[in-house]
Amino acid sequence: MRIKKGDKVLVIAGKDKNKTGTVLNVNTKTGRVTVEGINRVKRHTKEENTQRGAKVGGILTVEAPIHYSNVMLLADDDQSTRIGVRVDEDGKNVRVSRRTGGDI
Repeated sequence: MRIKKGDKVLVIAGKDKNKTGTVLNVNTKTGRVTVEGINRVKRHTKEENTQRGAKVGGILTVEAPIHYSNVMLLADDDQSTRIGVRVDEDGKNVRVSRRTGGDI
């Protein structure tokens, strides 16, 4: 998977199509990413009181993960691009923008 935590991405499919956000979490086993402000769902949790007396729980709005194929990386100029990989002089893999050919 070539999308990493902290990348700015564009959603290309689903109910939040054409929205952008930053990647909060990447799950490589399931191939899903959590994007800030995208695919927000309601979670109903039991209300509890903390030791200080504050209430925790109730109806929370959180981001649910989406499949990585439904997002596309945004390059430095905020245009979407495909991602390629090349090996640099040190033998490390470097992500490359397929649109511009520059390093990401």
